[in-house]
Order: sequence, then C-alpha cells, then structure tokens
Amino acid sequence: MPKRIAVIGAGTIGASWAAYFLARGFEVGASDPSPNGEAFARRFIDNAWPALEALKIVQPGADRKRFAFYKDPAEAAKGAAFVQESGPEREDLKIELFATLDAALPPETVIASSSSGLLISRVTKKCKHPERCVIGHPFNPPHLIPLVEVVGGKKTSPEAVYKAMTFYRSIGKHPIQINKEVRGHVANRLQAALWREAIHLVSEGVVSVADADAAVGAGWTISASPSSRRKHGRQSSTASPRKQAGAASRICNAGATAS
Repeated sequence: MPKRIAVIGAGTIGASWAAYFLARGFEVGASDPSPNGEAFARRFIDNAWPALEALKIVQPGADRKRFAFYKDPAEAAKGAAFVQESGPEREDLKIELFATLDAALPPETVIASSSSGLLISRVTKKCKHPERCVIGHPFNPPHLIPLVEVVGGKKTSPEAVYKAMTFYRSIGKHPIQINKEVRGHVANRLQAALWREAIHLVSEGVVSVADADAAVGAGWTISASPSSRRKHGRQSSTASPRKQAGAASRICNAGATAS
C-alpha cells in the first residue's frame, strides 16, 4: 500500500498538490473548511489528470481514487508520512492550523507550508515541535511546475530541511534550499524586481509593453540564470526543470481548468 500524504487546505494550490501526489502513487488525505471543498478538489484532480498523463508524471499503479476528504484537518493528517499545508495566506490562521497539526502528529513527521511569503518561525510559534516545520513553497500550478522553495525557520532542524528536500526531489520536483528566512522567499522577489524594472522602462518610454514582454519571453528566460551566465551558454543545471515547465505551460489550461 502506498504511503499517505496529507494535504491541508484543498483550494487551488492544495488541490493541485493533491493531484500531483496521487499521480506519484500516494494516497492523499485532504481537508478544507469550505462547504464545497471536497467537490472542488475532486473536480480539480479529474481536470488535472490528463495533463499529468501527458507529462508522464502519472506512475504505474497510481490511482486518483486514492483520495479521501475530511472536515477535520487532524483526521486528514492521521497516518501521513508528510504533510503539505496550503491554507489561506493569513498568519493568524496558519498559526492555529499548525498548532492543530503539530498536536495530532508524531514529532518526526515533517509539516510543510505552501506559503508564498510568510515566515515559518512565526507560523509555528504555538507548536511544541517547530523543529519539524518548513516552508515548501510551490509555483502555481504545483502539479505542473517543478520548482519548490524550501526554507527552515529559527527552530527548524537541519534534519527536517533535509527530509523535505529529499522528499520533493524523490517525487520529481526541483527543490531549492533557501538558507535564511525572508518575506516572499527568493523566486517571487526576483520576479518582483523584474516587474518593477519593466514598469519603469515602459513608463519612461524606453520600450513598449509588447517589446518588454518579448525581451523576457524570447531572451531573458533562456540566459539570465546565474549558472547559465557562468557557463557563457544556454545549457545550465536547471535545463531539465525548465524543459518540464515549458511543456507544462503548453497544456496548463487543459489541466487547471477547475475554479
């Protein structure tokens, strides 16, 4: 029997995570307080499955029917080997949710938050075992985009970070480790910096919106990473995830139409 993963918060991000975990052969226990949470998650998974099959992410023996839904997050987390929390991006709600999950799980179980900007040190302030908690920030939609940012907090143990990195890597993700907490993590901050400069250049009449977009889409994304610049070429250590992300973008609409 495959290991069980808990997805706590089954909105757009959580349901996408659930679809990916199911495709990799896991059982998934999910929870969401929304009255339509279960229907939304199941519909999202059904819509995402053809894209996952097209990308050859679905493993032999994987079955989307290995999905169970619970109103109680503690019940959803019971017996889970890994927990992916994807609740609303509100610190007060996550503090209470993490405290609930922390109390329900053995201390060796890693709890990862999908938060795009909050600090895990603050989210876990009511946890008795904050050492097992990390940020595991995906990019939307998680079932198609490989990048995951892993960040530990002030009380997170190196072992928990290692476990999270190893887990994400083992299921085909491309995790990167961020060594210091900062709001917004890394990728979103880099994206925001580019966005601010693009707005400035357009507002100053340096370039049109269309040509600024082409500068990024047709050139910048190929050669701007530090590794590719060091190598003075287009091959880089992230070529494989980029290739997967490019393929994902072409069929994203087919796999993430639930709303």
